[in-house]
Order: sequence, then C-alpha cells, then structure tokens
Amino acid sequence: MSIIRREKSRIGLYHALQQGADNNDLFLDEEDYQVFVDYLKKLMKEAWLENDTPELDYFRTYAYCVTPKTFRLIVREEKYNVAAIMQAISQLYSRYFSSKYSSYGPIYRRRFYSEPINDDERLDIIMRYLHQEPLRLGLVTDLNDYDYSSWHEYTGAFSELPTLCEMPKFYQDLSKEQRIEQLLKPLPEGMKCLEPPPIRPPKPTDTQVLSTLKLLTPVTTWDDFKGLPREERLKLIKQLLESGASIRQLEKL
Repeated sequence: MSIIRREKSRIGLYHALQQGADNNDLFLDEEDYQVFVDYLKKLMKEAWLENDTPELDYFRTYAYCVTPKTFRLIVREEKYNVAAIMQAISQLYSRYFSSKYSSYGPIYRRRFYSEPINDDERLDIIMRYLHQEPLRLGLVTDLNDYDYSSWHEYTGAFSELPTLCEMPKFYQDLSKEQRIEQLLKPLPEGMKCLEPPPIRPPKPTDTQVLSTLKLLTPVTTWDDFKGLPREERLKLIKQLLESGASIRQLEKL
C-alpha cells in the first residue's frame, strides 16, 4: 500500500491526532494523563535524539486535548518537524504504557493523522474544535470540569497540570472572559476537521459471503441467486455490501 504524503503547512503549524489501536483506551487513569502532559512539556525543551543540542526550541505547543482514546495537539515546528514531534511523544508514552500495563504490541491504531494550519482563521476554528472535544464526546457538560486539556491555560480554570502552551497572538489580545466566549463559540455549520476514518471490519472471504447469502435467502448457489427477481437480487447485494463485501468481490463471484 502506498503512503499518502502529508500536506505541508506554509507556516509550520499543524493539528495532529493519534488514536488507540482497535479503538482501545490510551489513558486509563489520572496518572496516565499527567505523565503524557509531563512528557509533552519535557520534549518541547529537551533533546530526545543522541548528541542533540538545544539551539532553539524543538517545537511549540499551542493547545492539546487528551481523551481516553485519543490525543490532539496544535504544534508549531521549530527544530523538529511534525513527524518527529509525534514520533517522539508517541514512542515515549507507548513505552510508559506498555511497562505499566504489561502490554504487548502497538498501542496506536496506525501512524498519526495531521492537517496543516495556514492562517489565524483556521487556527481559531481548530482551537475551538479541540477544546470543545470533551463536550462532543459527552465526557463533561462544563469544560471547567475537564482536567486534561489546555482549557485551563486559556481560561484560568483550576488544574494540577503544568502550563506549557504558547498562546496565539489574537488570543493574547483578549481578556479571560473574551477567550472563554471565543472558545465556546459554535463551530461553522458543515465544518470539516481532523477525524480518523471509521474502523472497518476485515473484508469477508468469498466463502463467508456465500454463507451470508445463505442466511439471507434459501439459495445455495450463485446460479440460484441469478434466478431470483431483479429487485430481490439488488436488495441482497446491498445487504452483502453492508456486511463488508466489496463491489469487486461480488463482481468476481
């Protein structure tokens, strides 16, 4: 399978997302969230490559949101690019998680997802999208009650997490009350933002497709299937597609 090249940001700013393997939780208790944020803060200033020197910040973090199954970051490239940033934080947390829970194998679904941010308008939308995530997921009804995002850094809400974010200029110019109002603004209708594609079940084998067909109708062979009325055949094809069969597979069969 070919690897799709990531779209690059003109200003080195990205919204990045990592998801747990098989939709599993990445964060199981309060310590996990705390460790992740501590790692993130450390990596911004300290080298993770041998013999590296901090000629400048490795990267900057504008916002983050950590939920049970995912973490989202808004980061700006400095010495390291977005791929190196996500690789570093993902590997560091993976080692911690695997050691703590005696877990074997990858804990992430696949390589991380990212989208470029090229202007303040898009940055503002993604800032709102990221900080409103706990509301969308039904984790809280009041964002002041969610402890594991940079919400507290922008609004002054109480948190035991460290301060690590660099606030964009247009947010610095707002009062605390104005920042809260801005971050809570509804998102534009129909706005698309970074989300992982749905997890699809494995493609069924030809034998499994035929077995499914036998469960749906009394036919026992493909010749019997061809003898059914056209409307019934179309209905069955739709059901087979919904069960995971592909059009190419059905054409072949």
